[in-house]
Amino acid sequence: MTWDSIISDVISGTILLLIGAIGGWIGGLSNGKKKSSLAIERKKAIYQPLLDELIVYSNFKWDIFTEIKATNLFEIVNNQYKYGMSDELQRKCIDLSNLIIKYFQITPENVAHSIIVQIFEDAYAEIYGSVIEGISYHSDRDGNEWEEEVVAEPITFIQRFDYSKEILSLLINENMYSDEVCVDYENNFYEPIYAQLKNIYASALYVNINEGKYEIPTPKFKLNMLPEEYIALNYNFFQIYNADAHIIDKYNIREEIIYLSQSIIQNLKEIIEGIVKVYEVEQI
Repeated sequence: MTWDSIISDVISGTILLLIGAIGGWIGGLSNGKKKSSLAIERKKAIYQPLLDELIVYSNFKWDIFTEIKATNLFEIVNNQYKYGMSDELQRKCIDLSNLIIKYFQITPENVAHSIIVQIFEDAYAEIYGSVIEGISYHSDRDGNEWEEEVVAEPITFIQRFDYSKEILSLLINENMYSDEVCVDYENNFYEPIYAQLKNIYASALYVNINEGKYEIPTPKFKLNMLPEEYIALNYNFFQIYNADAHIIDKYNIREEIIYLSQSIIQNLKEIIEGIVKVYEVEQI
């Protein structure tokens, strides 16, 4: 082998090594750009929108009448195969979505309506003696006969009527009385009541039947005020409402949602911070 051939082989090998190194550098650069692009895209499309969505529910400024909007959260949970979240973060998102579903299942207005109906039935029986106003007689073609109690029309009406607007106004204005009733005319002494409750009870007591007002029975004792005022004054709605198991559960679930949202947000901030440091910080 001559010196010329040796030198030629060395030069050729060096060139090949350079070509390989350059190719590897270019491939690494391309792969790095791809990873950078994917990471930044995930930050914009997944992590930041989820953080922005949950931050609203990560403090105690909202109440149990707030409608939680968690579109991004439910999308990630329902289609988790698309997003490749870490096991810990995915588990937290699933737990939070389950809590929100439980939160949706309890409607304060419905709970309040049930309590109002029960109060009205109890008060009606106290004032007028019974919620039953008569007996109806029935028979069939086979000769069978039976009796059926007829519930007073105000009871049926308050059970079926939609008071959602009045009830929501009542619930969000707890401790803010909007009416009063005189309990001692000689001393001109008044007690506060909720106008929303008084109006609900009045709508049932004076319901129209066959184009005329329902004739309520004579009270069993002397009332020094209107019957709807008596019920609103003497039956403590909020004492029953705030002790209701469903409402207590709603408040507990809200608290769990707040703390779990805080935990997820912290995880998201750490992920976003990592992406920014690696791929987005300006190199000076």
